[in-house]
Amino acid sequence: MPFANRPNTSPETYAEPDVCPICRGAGFLRRDVPFGDPGFGTLIDCGCRLAGKEYRSREESSKASNLEHFRDLTFEAFNQRMPGVREAYQETLHFAGDPSKWLLLMGGYGCGKTHLAAAIGNKALQKGVRIYFAVVPDLLDYLRSTFDPNSEARYDERFDMIRNVPLLILDDLGTENSKPWAKEKLYQIINHRYNTKLPTVITTNQDLFQIDGRIHSRITDQDLCRILIINAEDYRQIPTDERIRLRQGPMSGPMRNFP
Repeated sequence: MPFANRPNTSPETYAEPDVCPICRGAGFLRRDVPFGDPGFGTLIDCGCRLAGKEYRSREESSKASNLEHFRDLTFEAFNQRMPGVREAYQETLHFAGDPSKWLLLMGGYGCGKTHLAAAIGNKALQKGVRIYFAVVPDLLDYLRSTFDPNSEARYDERFDMIRNVPLLILDDLGTENSKPWAKEKLYQIINHRYNTKLPTVITTNQDLFQIDGRIHSRITDQDLCRILIINAEDYRQIPTDERIRLRQGPMSGPMRNFP
């Protein structure tokens, strides 16, 4: 039986250690078995090393997720008392618990689509799920840039990662460049994930019939995709004092229109 793992080395609490009191910094232990046992002399990872590996793996996944500028967009930070967002909040929170299909979030500017999509991504990261978050126009610009011979990223590797990442979040579908190259790349990504049934979250403020027909057909397949329409005011146009009141409780009377 191997030595006990080092205490307090969960990924949430792990930090670069001084010297592990169990392995004394070696990172490995020998199995505590008698001479002649098949496992005698076998090296195993110490608990500190395992925790370090998991910590670094989570850090790498976090950096690769492209969520760096959206870390504060969580379910806890979302103002679910805004009129018109309650159902979307509950549905996206449920989806984040088991992202097994597709989710399409539709609504106008400032209704909370991006916040909820990023919240799904942040929740998935906490659970150890590899994700990639991308604003669609930026994604296509990035893929195009990888064709540059001087680019540090290889196009085929990046494209393959995006097509196959366990959870892909595409923000602002329909606002991308309408050139044939961009349309084809986006279709290839969505078609691959549709065929392989890989979990995908998409947000858009566009009329779906203005989107490429091939993509439209796939993202409206009711056997795969749940469509949520968010009928809410533009949160960015609400004065700060009104936002505070909304967080404290539902507003009395109808929601007034803001310029």
